[in-house]
Amino acid sequence: MIALTGSLLSFVLLYKYLALFGIVYLGAIIVPWPVNIMLLAVGAFSSQGYFSFWISLATAVVANTAGDLTDYALTRYFGERLIRVLQLHRIKFFNHLQAELRSDAAVTVFMTRFAGSLSSITNFLAGLVEVPLKTFFVYDLAGNIIEPFGALFLGYLVGNYWANFSNFLSLIAGIVAVTVLLFVFLRMYRRIVKKYELV
Repeated sequence: MIALTGSLLSFVLLYKYLALFGIVYLGAIIVPWPVNIMLLAVGAFSSQGYFSFWISLATAVVANTAGDLTDYALTRYFGERLIRVLQLHRIKFFNHLQAELRSDAAVTVFMTRFAGSLSSITNFLAGLVEVPLKTFFVYDLAGNIIEPFGALFLGYLVGNYWANFSNFLSLIAGIVAVTVLLFVFLRMYRRIVKKYELV
């Protein structure tokens, strides 16, 4: 992971916002690399004047949102075929999950923006169950403004010491990701079980 982070950081330092966009976009789609650590580093470099904090934030927000919309669009377009091929429509729990995810889309989409690379699961599911595009976009964008802002701002605050905080940030991001996913899926599971009396 350290070698990968070093390579990505060299790429970002060389190509700046274009590289930042590409890394964040691919991370949002599903590539599991250390996007938050890159944003922490970019925030630190912006405190030294090498990057603009606000342009970096705008780049990260647009790239994140574009990646999430790509995931969403793929399953929105191909989802019906996938459901038929896997015969998911015959599984009662899946049908209940579809209904609950549609009705709980705002909270689910927003909360899972803080789940790192695992948020891609929600993007795919949202497209699969046909969450309205407007709902998905608004709550995705809101989460995608807050999440990278935190990493960039922390990097900006710690400046040259950003590397000392990278392991801490990775640990916190991992804990938050698992907690958010457990919260969202357990909440949805309980609602389905209670509403449809599956047990």
